[in-house]
Amino acid sequence: MHKEMALAAIAAGKHVHCEKPLSPSLKDSEEMMKAAEAKGVVTQVGFNYIKNPLLKLARDMAASGELGDITGFRGVHAEDYMHDPESPYTWRIDPVGGPGVIADLGSHIIGMARFLIGPIAEVSADVRTVVKSRPVSKGAKERKDVQVDDVARILINFASGCGGTIEANWIATGRKMQLGFELTGSKGSLVFTQEALNELHFYKAGADPRTSGYTKIEAGPQHPPYGGFCVAAGHQLGFNDLKTIEMAEFIGAIGGGPKAGPDFREAWEIQKVVDSAIKSSASRSWVKIG
Repeated sequence: MHKEMALAAIAAGKHVHCEKPLSPSLKDSEEMMKAAEAKGVVTQVGFNYIKNPLLKLARDMAASGELGDITGFRGVHAEDYMHDPESPYTWRIDPVGGPGVIADLGSHIIGMARFLIGPIAEVSADVRTVVKSRPVSKGAKERKDVQVDDVARILINFASGCGGTIEANWIATGRKMQLGFELTGSKGSLVFTQEALNELHFYKAGADPRTSGYTKIEAGPQHPPYGGFCVAAGHQLGFNDLKTIEMAEFIGAIGGGPKAGPDFREAWEIQKVVDSAIKSSASRSWVKIG
């Protein structure tokens, strides 16, 4: 229902925050994006995980050359809330709402990859429906065929030249919030997982091999806006704090501050990768991001 509400708000001159994914189809996302830009309203889409101060640090380290030439990215967003084949058919797997896990979870890790490294140029994907049917309601004998994906595995090439992989999986038994990445460069690497969202692990190449290894960077007031929540390191931010940062930046942008983002255009760019991955899996070929 995002499109109808967003277009009505935009037509009324209202600024719009919309949850992800922006819409079920790439065409609808483009229409929403163009309407917002034509009206000049501020937009934001709920990719709140990249509001983590440590993710902003990771992006700055990559951009500044601290990691050297970026050579690879391995990203995953895996959870298990759909692993039970007897869990009922819900709106999440209704194709009217668009694709399955690749849009629901995949959009987060695709957006994170773009946030850290930049545009994705092409993809080669394997998108699968593993649970073929589900009960129409809890405990029901009647079942309904599932037409959306449960797992997506994607080879990616960035516009910058480096390659990588992305996995989206909502039947990863035992995983509750494995949203993370390994970002490697010629001078170092970074490792992150949302399961320990106040930690970023940094490896610096060239150190004494007897004592070298990953150093834990722990979130603290030195990583804005952490200090707005707590004056001491080690006390940790949580999921709701990331949402607070997200909305504070959105309100700030409305008030004339720095652009918040990801805006409708960035959400459309993310959805282009999702759409291209689905096409790639169907054609069993590499697909360039248009």
